[in-house]
Amino acid sequence: MKKYSLVLIVLLIGVMVFAIGCSTDLKVGSSNSTTNTGKSTQTITGDDVQGSTTDVEIEEDEITEEFTLVDENGNSVTAVNGVYTITTAGSYTASGKLTQGQIYVDVPNEEVEIELNDVSISNSSVSPIFVKDCDTCTIKVKKNTTNYIYDTRTTDYSETTDETIGTAAIYVANGNLKVSGKGTISITSNKNSGIHSKDNVTIKNVTMIIKAMNNGIKGNDKVTIEENPTIGIVCGNNGIKTSNSDMGSSVQHGYIYINGGTITINSYGDGIDAAYAVEFGTSQDSDGTVYTPTVDIYTNIYSSYTNTTTSSVSTSSLSMAGPGGGSMQPGGGFSGGGFSGETSAEKADDSAKGVKANEYILVTAGTIFTYTYDDGFHTNNDALETGSTAKANITIQGGTLKIKASDDGIHADGTLTIEDGVVYVSESHEGIEAKTINIKGGEVTVFGDDDGVNASSQINISGGRLDVTVNPSGDTDGIDSNGSIAITGGVVITRGPNSEMATPLDADGSVTISGGTVVCIGYFASSIKYSGLTKTTLSSGKSTGTYTVTIGSNTISYTNNYTYSGNVTVIGSSTATIA
Repeated sequence: MKKYSLVLIVLLIGVMVFAIGCSTDLKVGSSNSTTNTGKSTQTITGDDVQGSTTDVEIEEDEITEEFTLVDENGNSVTAVNGVYTITTAGSYTASGKLTQGQIYVDVPNEEVEIELNDVSISNSSVSPIFVKDCDTCTIKVKKNTTNYIYDTRTTDYSETTDETIGTAAIYVANGNLKVSGKGTISITSNKNSGIHSKDNVTIKNVTMIIKAMNNGIKGNDKVTIEENPTIGIVCGNNGIKTSNSDMGSSVQHGYIYINGGTITINSYGDGIDAAYAVEFGTSQDSDGTVYTPTVDIYTNIYSSYTNTTTSSVSTSSLSMAGPGGGSMQPGGGFSGGGFSGETSAEKADDSAKGVKANEYILVTAGTIFTYTYDDGFHTNNDALETGSTAKANITIQGGTLKIKASDDGIHADGTLTIEDGVVYVSESHEGIEAKTINIKGGEVTVFGDDDGVNASSQINISGGRLDVTVNPSGDTDGIDSNGSIAITGGVVITRGPNSEMATPLDADGSVTISGGTVVCIGYFASSIKYSGLTKTTLSSGKSTGTYTVTIGSNTISYTNNYTYSGNVTVIGSSTATIA
């Protein structure tokens, strides 16, 4: 059979081979770990802040067998005008090619499982798979099969109130959707979303490729990705999205859980957009294997999304490469697999963030790489549907964040707290910004064109290591607070501009140092208070290069990418030297 190569960006943390067909291999970054604790200790350099390309070979759609849909007893479901209607709970198996047809499910308050066994379904009028009503509809993708769902409509139905049409290639009007299995499913939607459920979406283990003009995956109430799926999304709006932040049956809606898998998102809008909260963590299968997520996100001009004009709905030659992989520059597009007519900007709003939520973002495990035209990680203190105002906090307790951003690397309208893990912001306007910033642990490295670390209220540093680089030209503070700065522990290395307009440590209120070690490269403000510690002023250590500061029996290394004026000032437990 013919094949086409699908280039998928992954952060390469290992290579495993999964069989997805008798003659097809899939090579991706493995997210398997049986001993993962969610803690990261790796050392990152600027060159490491990128995605890595690998090839995924998927058989071209040459399914020609007659379409059948049978129940668990082997009884065939009869079609009427190409529509195969399921009205009884149970398990069904679909196989073969269905052109201008539909699987329609209407089983209120009960469960249905549909196994896809080398299926090709297309429709130019309605959603190819439409679930009108079902407690839970499970789409099981059979191992060693490749399946294709084509929504070839030329009309955008994202704002429709007609519940009989559907807004995605796979659409659930009422009920939950689960997609699982160890086969492959390719979903193409010319004008609408790839997957949309009005309730919850859960995805695990399956290999899934989505190309959609609107959202990639949308669950109004919740989206959960767990265990070990491989998911590639190219879309004109948001990659993964929830839209409800209300309380339904005493359950808070609007969560996105990323608890395993290898996920690559190329979106014109936001990569991940949660109405309430986003959590990155771990999941465990029935054998006790623990999975951590590996996520690559590229947005707007840094994604491979384009609006290439074509009338073809074939996924042949589809490319998902992002610019971080090196095989494709921004705007590389679908290479013939794009969309006709509508432009990206007409579908997405102005937001092109990597990970966005309102109430909070929590990272406890995983490796997340973002290359964004907007903020890398962002929380809004907007009004929720519950009537309250979102807290807009970001908490990092483990994992690894690698961030390139045209705007802020991390921005929280509320409180940003870093307790553990690795955070490396290699490109940004402002590196990390929040109302209040608490750094209690972890390894944090920030490069900013403007301020490196900025808070509108308070900055508290009590542990970990914070290394801040700013461009020495201009009014760029290394660490800046509109309120106060309190350093009670940890290691802080911060740099300032080549003028006394700004400093490595700057606050409208007080700056106090009562513990830890602080290395200031540039002009040290005379108003900084240090209690019970020793101040050492050194004339070396300002130029480009790597230096070692020795304080008693302790050593601290740092690297300058620029040459700075002023001095190197060290506040620590004893007199410091530098080499």
